This record gives sequence, C-alpha cells and structure tokens, in this order.
Amino acid sequence: MKFIKPRDLKADSFILDVRDAREHSEERLGYPHILEPLRTLRPEIFIKEHALDGSETINIICTSGGRASQAAQMFEEKGYDNVAVVIGGMIEADYEGLPIIKN
Repeated sequence: MKFIKPRDLKADSFILDVRDAREHSEERLGYPHILEPLRTLRPEIFIKEHALDGSETINIICTSGGRASQAAQMFEEKGYDNVAVVIGGMIEADYEGLPIIKN
C-alpha cells in the first residue's frame, strides 16, 4: 500500500471515492472519479467491472484517510497491490487547493 498527498493526483488519475453517497453529493473531487462506498465495495467485482490488470494505480480517497486505508487493505487481500491511499482525504485535498465541487 502506498500513500500519496492529494496534490499528487491528476485529472487522468484513476480515483476511487469510498465515502457514502450523501457525503459525495455535498462535496466531491473535481477530477473524474468513481464513487463506490466502502460499505458496498467488493474489490474482486470492482476489478472485473473496470478491467483492471494491476498496472493501473487505484488512488483511494475518503474524508480523511481512514476508510481509504480500509479499502486499500481490502484490495490487497484480493491480490491487487497497486493501490494508493490519499493522505488526509477530501479535507487535505481542499486545503491543498484541488478542484472541489460543493453543493
């Protein structure tokens, strides 16, 4: 498991947001991303649905990093090791000036 700062994300990064739909509707990253709440995340299904072969880094974000770390561990347990936790999550992304869409 890797750890990255939000500023390391780019518009073409593969980003997985594991917050719930309510949180996401209130505030979300302005880069393309996939919402899959941690409570419904099934890594083996996610990998198949997105045709991931391990070469693509899944950058996982949540509010502050806790759920993202849990999700990364879930992927690793299924044999997908190319995961990165976004340290500080949406809180840090906002602080670092990443594009954030707020409703």
